[in-house]
Amino acid sequence: MLEKDLSKSFTEIAESLLEKKTLDSVFDTITKTACSFFNASASSIMLFDIDKEFLTIVRSYNLSPEYLKVVKVRKDQEIAGKVCQEKKPRFVVNALKLFQDIEDNFTVQWVKKEGLITLVCAPLLLKDEPIGCLNIYYRYQQDTFADWNALDFFTKLAALSIEHSRLIEEIQNNAKMFSVLGEIGLFLASSFDINEIMKTFLSTATYIINADAGGLILIDPEKSSILEAYEYNKGESTPKRYTSSAHLINGISSDIIRTKKPVVISDTGSHPNVNPVILDKKYVAIIGVPLISKEKIMGILYVNSLIPRNFTKEEVDYLSILSNYAAVALENSKLYEKIALEAKETAILYEVSQSFISSLDFEQLLKNILRRLIDTFGYLNLAVFLIDEESQELKLISYINYPDEVKNMKIKIGEVGITGHVALTKKMYYSPDVTNDPYYIKGVEEARSEVCLPLMIGDRVIGVLDVESPENNGFTQDDIKLLSSLCAQIAIALENCHLYEEAKKLSLTDPLTMLPNRRNFDIFIDTEIKRAERYRRPFSILMIDFDNFKNYNDKFGHTAGDSVLQKFALLMKESIRDVDFVGRYGGDEFVVILPETGAIFAWEVAERMRKKIAAQSLNPNVTLSIGIATFPDDSRDKKTLINLADQACYEAKQMGGNCVNFATKPTNTKEEK
Repeated sequence: MLEKDLSKSFTEIAESLLEKKTLDSVFDTITKTACSFFNASASSIMLFDIDKEFLTIVRSYNLSPEYLKVVKVRKDQEIAGKVCQEKKPRFVVNALKLFQDIEDNFTVQWVKKEGLITLVCAPLLLKDEPIGCLNIYYRYQQDTFADWNALDFFTKLAALSIEHSRLIEEIQNNAKMFSVLGEIGLFLASSFDINEIMKTFLSTATYIINADAGGLILIDPEKSSILEAYEYNKGESTPKRYTSSAHLINGISSDIIRTKKPVVISDTGSHPNVNPVILDKKYVAIIGVPLISKEKIMGILYVNSLIPRNFTKEEVDYLSILSNYAAVALENSKLYEKIALEAKETAILYEVSQSFISSLDFEQLLKNILRRLIDTFGYLNLAVFLIDEESQELKLISYINYPDEVKNMKIKIGEVGITGHVALTKKMYYSPDVTNDPYYIKGVEEARSEVCLPLMIGDRVIGVLDVESPENNGFTQDDIKLLSSLCAQIAIALENCHLYEEAKKLSLTDPLTMLPNRRNFDIFIDTEIKRAERYRRPFSILMIDFDNFKNYNDKFGHTAGDSVLQKFALLMKESIRDVDFVGRYGGDEFVVILPETGAIFAWEVAERMRKKIAAQSLNPNVTLSIGIATFPDDSRDKKTLINLADQACYEAKQMGGNCVNFATKPTNTKEEK
């Protein structure tokens, strides 16, 4: 694949993956694109389970589904486990032989059935840690695999896209559940009817984890006595009061009171100290959650199932949240403001995550985030700094409410202010009173407190978010928690934008000479034609071809020829102005665009360039043939103008080369007005 086609494809792949909004669509895009991009017959994605012990196939393309349902590979097992363990890709010419050698008969049969011959397995690395692997299969033998750099870029982008989609889905799911819980909490906090509170609380607790029954005992922990008890069965309209026989001195209730933590029992039949009443009611699985207010337990929620089941951490978390709401409703309405704040934070995080999906304009995105924080919390100043790796300085890239003279601000890491300190330590720093802070450097007069947080990618700090408040101790722990969550997402967005910009840069740059490529030339000349027409100013094109370059290549080889192209590209760039354009047109052909330049001055530039190249005195000597065409004198049409310059270059070569030739406008050419 040509380099320009490769870079163009990476840009399209990056845009395609980063715009996907669901994990399923990301999996589909990765597997299908892997096949088309690497000319493969089939592909699959394997991901680790939550304990990182086993890999399973989560998506495949062009493979039959029977095998995929049962594949389970240990973290140290060939070939996927080993690839993830070593963090290096593996190329297997004969997959059948590999699995025969390790006596994996099941996979041998499957490989035969699918007709798979060659396999490439590459780890999906996120922050240099494997989350799984990408398998690329060929139904014909591949003796070599040359696209390692492309595979490395593709798998990193795939891993980032999977993790990004996971984060988005988690935020979306939590946002939906928190929204439901928030509504219930608001109702509970605003209700003074104990029956309505019990009905809403117990029915919701039973519903959100799909249990069979629920119960609540209200207790006096100091006296170890039960005040009231309620029970609710799924499908009933209202809960009922009953006399509880729960043991507060020992048993499950005692454990909850002592630890102030939930207790989860997957099967009461194998658990000691279970109240016989529970067994009589045939409850098999139980979650017990404390209701805590002012650090005291005021009740215990029990949610029961008639069958054994392993409750998830999320289910326990949801019940804990709901129990907190119920504690507020039963004790007082003090927690109402916290509920409202949590809902607001969730909404902000959800909004931000959505905007990250839909936008790669990072500068505008940052301004939107900073403005939303100002509107929501009333912070005085906000700024985002990024680290310049070369100078090891923090550079201000986005800010609100700072004077314009700070826009070129640079801060030495570790030497200046709170931001420099955070960039060095990689840890959040909160100054409740900046006037007494040893790291604080006075900026805006109104600032009284400041929090600064690192922007991290893995263990690497890429910048900081700095926020100032006009109030002493102006940030709560909830504020800092929200800002920390935002920083994690901002860092992900930065990584996305970096990948996108790198892919975009690759698509417009010739990788050998590092000059703009032909696609970049098309963009530049279109812009220059519009500008020239608007201001009625000329510009000239130099079409350049190397003389004797093939002879030089034949004598010294392509590596030496590449060195000549690189050297001459630099010399040609030194021969023109900063506003001019020089790019590689293809092979040993180059093109120059000279804005605001007529034919005479274009000739002077071409001569200067020709003489500089000729002075290199290679053997065999490599010189330049240059053709000049000028807009609008020679043509107003882009295609015609390029062809005229190319024809003039050809004529220069026919004249013996090492010369400059003007375009000759055909007498029968009909110009576009």
